[in-house]
Amino acid sequence: MGRKALRALALSGALAAGVGLVGTSAASAVMPDRTATSRTEVRVHESDEALTRTVTVDGLRVRSGPGTSSAILGQIYAGQQVQLITSARDSGGQVWDLVMLQHNSAGGLPSGYVGWVTEAYLY
Repeated sequence: MGRKALRALALSGALAAGVGLVGTSAASAVMPDRTATSRTEVRVHESDEALTRTVTVDGLRVRSGPGTSSAILGQIYAGQQVQLITSARDSGGQVWDLVMLQHNSAGGLPSGYVGWVTEAYLY
C-alpha cells in the first residue's frame, strides 16, 4: 500500500471516529484536539519508506483506538511484522501506533488488518 493510500486510510479512520468502526477491517482513529485540554496527540509519519516494526511479545492486543479503554479486536504475536501508519500519545503519556498487519495473525486477524497497539512492544 502506498504512502498516499496509507495517509487516506489514517484520515478516513480519524473522520469515522465519531461514528465508530467503518467496515470490519478499519479501526477508528482519534483526531487531534487543538485545544489545551487535548488528551490524544496524533502524528502521521511522512516518510516515503514504509515503516515496518516487529512485535516483541505473544498476545499483543490490537485495539479499535489508542488506549486501554478501546475495544480489543484481536491479538498479534512475537515476530509478526506490522507497517506503522501513525502514532498517538494518550493522556498518560503512553505511545500507541496505528499499524497494518503484513501477514495473517495466529490470533485470527487477516493480512492488511488495521488497528492500534502500544508502541512499547514493537521494535
